[in-house]
Amino acid sequence: MAPIQAQDEDASLLHIERISQYVSLSPASLATPLPSLCACIFSPLLLSYFPPAKGIVLAYEDVSLSSSPPSKTTPTNDNDPPLLLLKHIDEYTAPFLWATASFLVFRPRTGARVPARITHQSRTHITLAHLNTFPISVLKDCLPAEWVWEQTEQGRVSKGWDGRIADEGGRWVDGEGTPVEGEMRVWIRGVEGRMDGRGKGKGFLRLEGSLVKDGDVRGKGKKGKGREVLAGDQVELVG
Repeated sequence: MAPIQAQDEDASLLHIERISQYVSLSPASLATPLPSLCACIFSPLLLSYFPPAKGIVLAYEDVSLSSSPPSKTTPTNDNDPPLLLLKHIDEYTAPFLWATASFLVFRPRTGARVPARITHQSRTHITLAHLNTFPISVLKDCLPAEWVWEQTEQGRVSKGWDGRIADEGGRWVDGEGTPVEGEMRVWIRGVEGRMDGRGKGKGFLRLEGSLVKDGDVRGKGKKGKGREVLAGDQVELVG
């Protein structure tokens, strides 16, 4: 794993990691194994949570196939003859082989501070989008203390992804009465990434954020600490 920048509060959350998988090759794809595996194995991972990478796959490159697990210490020589991976004689079955690729992974971590743009507001929380792709939910307890909810319309509600009913008939304003909008920097307080449970290889990533430092969170004593959950690991937040 190689972080692109140093690990500080504003460090990049993009990583490049090379991962190998032991996969089957469809008999219909024996003539074109490389493009077939890219289409069936690697491309479906794009913009979804991938547990071995512990993040969202944004891109992949440098795909290679082998009959045995790739060695990280054995150098490759471009002048070597092509390696015979498999051979079928009077058979029609699905062989297995190793497929390796370098992944560009978005791997958020607690404590990081990232730029994001407000895309949704309600009485209970606001939602921001990082890189115009990844939603970050900020509960009202994690908003600046001087912000207040200004009701402009009654009865306008919606049901969120977690089943909660959110009041959308208004907007948040700051201490000077100016509507809150546009882009701002948000701390990541909690990360949860897991598979969808449907066996399709897809996964999701949920981010919880804060617009104030952890020590200034309203109602902190009434609620437990946030946690980071990535591929089954749980890490408590600092503070």
